[in-house]
Parts: sequence; C-alpha cells; structure tokens
Amino acid sequence: MSIFALTLKVNYMKKIFTLSFVVLGMLMFLGQSTYAQKSLKGNGEVFYSTTFDWADPTNEQGWTAPEGFTFQDPDDIGFNWHWYPNDSLISLFVSEPPSQATSREDGSLCLFLNRYNEGNDPRIDVNNGIQFPTMDCSSHSSVILRYETNFMAYSTTAGMEILVSNDAGVHWASFAAGFGNGHKARPNGIAAGEVTVFEANISDVAAGMSEVLIQIKWSGTSIYFWIIDDFQLAEAWDNDLRMDYFTAEWDDGDENTKESISYNMPISQLGGSMKNFEASITNFGELDQNETYLSVDIMKNNASVFNATGVTTDPWLSPLLTDTVTIETAYTPTEFGHYKISFDAGQDETEQTPENDMNEAFFNITDSVYSRAGDVATESFVWGLDAYGTEGEPNEQHFVGCIFPIYGNTEVDAVSVYVTGGLADGEIEFRSALFLLPDPEEEDQTPIPWITSESVVLDSSMFNTWVTLPVEKDGESEFLMEGDVVYAGVEYWNWHTENIPYKRYQNFAIGANKGIRDNDPVSIVRSLITNNFGQGITQGRKLMVRLLLNDHSNRIDGVDLATSASQLEQNYPNPAVDMTQIQYELGSDSKVVLEITDMTGRVVLQQNEGNLPAGKHSIEINTKNFESGVYFYTLKAGAFVATKRMIIAN
Repeated sequence: MSIFALTLKVNYMKKIFTLSFVVLGMLMFLGQSTYAQKSLKGNGEVFYSTTFDWADPTNEQGWTAPEGFTFQDPDDIGFNWHWYPNDSLISLFVSEPPSQATSREDGSLCLFLNRYNEGNDPRIDVNNGIQFPTMDCSSHSSVILRYETNFMAYSTTAGMEILVSNDAGVHWASFAAGFGNGHKARPNGIAAGEVTVFEANISDVAAGMSEVLIQIKWSGTSIYFWIIDDFQLAEAWDNDLRMDYFTAEWDDGDENTKESISYNMPISQLGGSMKNFEASITNFGELDQNETYLSVDIMKNNASVFNATGVTTDPWLSPLLTDTVTIETAYTPTEFGHYKISFDAGQDETEQTPENDMNEAFFNITDSVYSRAGDVATESFVWGLDAYGTEGEPNEQHFVGCIFPIYGNTEVDAVSVYVTGGLADGEIEFRSALFLLPDPEEEDQTPIPWITSESVVLDSSMFNTWVTLPVEKDGESEFLMEGDVVYAGVEYWNWHTENIPYKRYQNFAIGANKGIRDNDPVSIVRSLITNNFGQGITQGRKLMVRLLLNDHSNRIDGVDLATSASQLEQNYPNPAVDMTQIQYELGSDSKVVLEITDMTGRVVLQQNEGNLPAGKHSIEINTKNFESGVYFYTLKAGAFVATKRMIIAN
C-alpha cells in the first residue's frame, strides 16, 4: 500500500451491494488521450487511455505533446521526458532494439538519459517528471493505473515513481514504479526490447475525485532509459486477486541457507525435499475477498502427487492489502520424471481475472543432468555489459556459471553451456571450469580452482546450441563428495582490447531465464581472475549451465517426458468468426509450430512460434481471410504432436 501525507483528501467508496455511477455528458479527447463513457462499476472498464501518438512533422523537434501535459524540471537541467519513434535507442552505453509495446508503431513516451548526459563529466542525475492533464475520477469508485514499460537504470530504481494528488498538488501519494530493481536490471527480467505491464491501484487517492493529478517522475540516476507506452486508467474488477510472486524452498538440512529449487535435479543429488511453498497475494479488486487461500498442486506425468492449501492471515483480504501465504508441508520427489508445480490463489467469489492469480513451475528428476535454469533462453546474457574491463586490455578468465550444492557422492563428466552469441572472429575462447568452495570453518573462503576442460574458440555454429565441454579427469578432481559446493560454468578470454563494441556488446553470451523466484542466489560471475565472485548483474537470472554427472540409470518409468504433460485445447470461440484463440500447454521446453489444414489436407497456415518454455501458452489466429468450413489445426512441439478440428463461420 502507498504511503502518503495524512492530510491528503481521501474519498474511497467501498461498494457492498448496490452500484451508483455518474455518466459523463461527453467524451473528452486530449490528442490521442481518450476518456471513455462510464457504464458499470467493478468491470475493469478502461475510462482513460493514451498511446502517446505525438508525432508532428510540423514541429521542429518532430513531436508535440497534447494540451494539458506539462514537463517537470525543478533543477532546470533540461532532461525532459519526450516522444520517441519506434526505433532503436543507440548511444555510447546503450544499444536497445525498438520497443515491442502494443502500439509501438506510433512511438512512445521516453526519457533517454544517455542522449542528455553524453559528454557530461561529471554526469548529471535526472530529477524530471511529466504531468498528465487533470483527470476526472468522480464517477469511479476505484482506479487502476497501468502502462507497458521497459527500462534500465544505472543505480537502483528507487527514484522511479508515480505521484498522485487530489488537492492541486499540495500533497502527493507516491507509488514505487521501479519493480524493486537494482543496477542495470530490467523490469520482471524481460529481454531487450520487450515490455512488461506496470499496475498500481490508486483508488485511495483518486477514486471519487474530480481533479486528480498524475506525474511520472525519475530521479537519482544518470544514464540509460525509461520507456512507457499504452497508458490507461481503469475501474478495478469486483473480485481480482493478484499473485505478486511465487517460490518454494529446497530443504537441504542447513538452517543457515534458503536453497532455491533446480530445474533439473539428478536423482543422486536429491538429498532433501521441497517445502515452504510461498506466494504473495494482493487484493487488486474493489470488494473484500472472503476466505482467501493459496493452493499448491504437484503433478508427475499428468498425475497429482501432492496437494496442500494455506490461508491468508486474515480470511477477509481488504482492497489494496497484500498477504504472504506459506505452506510448510514438505514434498519429497523420489522417482525419475517430469513434474509441474501449480500455485493458485482463490477466494469464495468467482474470480474475474483468474489468469493473474496462478503460476506454474517445472522441474525434472534426471539421471545425469544438474541445472538451475530451464532449457529455453528467454534472453542472451552478456556479462561484458558490466564487466567490460579496462580500455586497452583484454578480458582474461572472466567467469559465468551457477552454484551447485552436492548432496551425494558423484563423478563429474562435463559442463554444458547454452551459447547465444559473441563475435566469432577467433578472438574469443572459453573452457569449462569448476571451483570448489572451502569448508565453511576455514578462515580463507576463496573458491579453489578445481577442474577444467580444454579451451575452444567461439564459432558461430555454436550459437543457440548446448556446447558440452568434457572436464580433464585426473582420477581425483572429478569426484565430488556429499556436502561440497561448487561453482560450475565457463571461463572466457576476449582478446579484443576495445571496450566498445567488442568487450561490451559483442562479448561471450550465454542463455538465461527466470522461472520460479530464487531464494538464495543460483548464478555466479567473476570478472578479473584476481576479483571476487559475486552475483553482479545476474539479479535473479538463472544462467543456462549444466553440470553433467556420470550416471545413466534413468528409465523414466516408461514415460516420454517430452510429451507426457503436453496438451492441446479446443479453440475458442468455435465456430470462429474473424478471430479465434488456441491454448496449449507444454510439458517441456520445445520448439513450437502450428499448422492449419483444410478438409483436402492443403496447408493454409503454418506459424512458427519459436522455442518456448514449459507451461501454458496461447496463439491468436486471424481467420478473416479463411473461407467458411471445417479445418484442422496441428500443434508440433518436439516429440508432441496433436490435432483438433475447428469450424470457421465468416
């Protein structure tokens, strides 16, 4: 909940049984900003929106802000928010592809700090905002603010905020807009160019008020960028729970650690159980939510093997309140297989936005593959973006990898890394490397170089593939003992000496993804060989590194893990008119292709969805150009192939 001055006027109207509303007498247009006529309460209706379609070729700067928008520059530094076309952000320290926002074609709101600070020594910290036209929220008993965004800040994102006032700016309520990010992190861990949705329930300040002021403000950092698009104000739904995060702990028997779970766990390394299934639940709706709960279900090969439920601290979760539910009941996997953990928040009433209160996580019990990350890269991680080093000197033995606790005696065969890029000109080489952590009782806790592979030269044929690097065994070092902890990954040498572009943007890159929230960190990096290991800019990312053990006993219970949990749903609506949606679930990370054929077997559409992680997905198909009739759609995802029939009635 936001913290704001106690003297701020508040008029929050809590709806219980009846609804009342005021119909606006006219539609008001502010450039491309739109007020929508109000009809019902509690239905999620958008009543104000703007796509920042501000392009204006008649203006020397190329754009014009609509009447009512004002730019806040209290320090007179000139770092104002501005319109930006659908183009890349390019500067000395930024190389960002065009935004993928919904309305990206007409540009977006942007504060591109690098353009302002290039050449400044010292750099100047931003302290700038943009204020929207006065909003009339008098007929709305709840107000949700949302927009699509991407950003990167040099320092923490504490200075990214939404300010809301209902008394002409005398007092302001502040809503944190930085997603809790740190140095160089992106919101929700999205990749370059992608966007995520920011939402804040500002009902306490804005609901029922006729003159609401809204500012987007950025302060306290000097470089990088903040992009905002598709800004909306909407009514809250009556019943709308949100799951803010979800996680589970791997019980390793050590009270001093809070171990994260792994995506692939060798059966020889189980050595414990899952416990403390946890999720944060917020009442984003307009009404109290009664008997709120968290349910956790674990399925193995499509059969439930564990189910438990926990309730919120107070069974009545009031609007804007957040509660964390922890289910302490433990589950111990004992068999090879593919597992899915489903987290579901609920309450007595029918949930109007169920997609926001559920999440899924996956893990596999394997024979030889030990990995913290999933098998699909959602981004390419370049450690050189931060650890580019000194101009004029090469990068030598920089390290990227993961932390692997060893729960049972084992033998290491190799390390695999999912390579995603780098300049393949013969000047980058790498090898696998393991570092053994000293006994916790030892005074010197410097990780010990333990075992490596031969070095290989980066080649473009390695891109977007798993590269396996067998360790050089000596009869001793390859054997790890129960209780050991190792850093496993790759050391790389980039013999280029220029920071830009070679060591910063064209350095060695590996795949990364996020998945279930980490407890203790799972990724580890190091720059110079003389530097300490740490998390750097990994910040919740799971780096795609596999520790391969000498164990090949997996019989998988006779079940094909690639297909056992995959499903294809019936399209909706069916019959389809103009548009239909096809939902499906992947049991494992797979390359996905959808194919539609007519009654004669002729392929009328083939759509490549690329590599997707395990979980639920959907494809929206435009059927306007299809003739009416019966069609068949086939989903191909690795070894999984399924076909269903649909009817098009245009």
